[in-house]
Amino acid sequence: MDEIWIQVLIFLLGLAIGSFLNVCIYRIPRSDLSIYSPRRSFCPECHQSIKFYDNIPLLSFLLLCGKCRYCNAKISIIYPIVELVTALLFIVMYWQFGRTLEYLHALIFVSVLIPIFVIDAQHLIIPNSISLTGLALGLGITCAIAYLEQEKGIDYLKMRLIGFLAGGLGLWLIATIGSAIMRKKAMGMGDVKLMAIIGLFLGAFPALPMVIALSAFSGAVIGTLLIATGRKNRQSPIPYGPFLAGAAVVVLLWGDPLWEKYLQLAGW
Repeated sequence: MDEIWIQVLIFLLGLAIGSFLNVCIYRIPRSDLSIYSPRRSFCPECHQSIKFYDNIPLLSFLLLCGKCRYCNAKISIIYPIVELVTALLFIVMYWQFGRTLEYLHALIFVSVLIPIFVIDAQHLIIPNSISLTGLALGLGITCAIAYLEQEKGIDYLKMRLIGFLAGGLGLWLIATIGSAIMRKKAMGMGDVKLMAIIGLFLGAFPALPMVIALSAFSGAVIGTLLIATGRKNRQSPIPYGPFLAGAAVVVLLWGDPLWEKYLQLAGW
């Protein structure tokens, strides 16, 4: 099969996975829904079941001009954005990793991070169902890669498990110290679990320090902008999960050149 058609199929797969992630994003935070029931998607406003031809990722949103066919309510722009971002990331990761187990590893990782990013941004929570699923999938693919790596497999598995422990325990320690200093909850346990997932997928060093540095910097910049524009005040909670997830994707794709650039600038 020509390379261009492989990438087209990967893009379409990304759109389909993004559509499923939208189901997770909408339903998981709502206790009266599950990702399995009801079986068909429905309009959040009129609750009319959506026909299959109105549920084609990205395309249906464009054909319907971003509105429900039945009640004319606006469809959230989040849906096509999630689908498009997922598809684009699938393509970029294919360019980066090729047809390897590392590519499958990256697909699973990003597919866990995207719903965490959106749900935490919208609801200020990171559901345990996603965290535990991410940990189970991460452990499974990590063990598979370690087994196939043969001689290097033990070291690979060791570094991932160290990353899991260092990520979770490290952020828990930061959260505990921060809560003691500020005399209020500084960070949720969802963030701690997310950092453990990131450590499991990316390893301990230099990935974890880079994720912490990038997430802290981007969080400070965005938080300052939100306060300066009046959209938040100093007492408003700002979710940390989206910044951790975004930083993890950056490190996944461009961590090595960024680390080399840092070492050059530091003169090491």
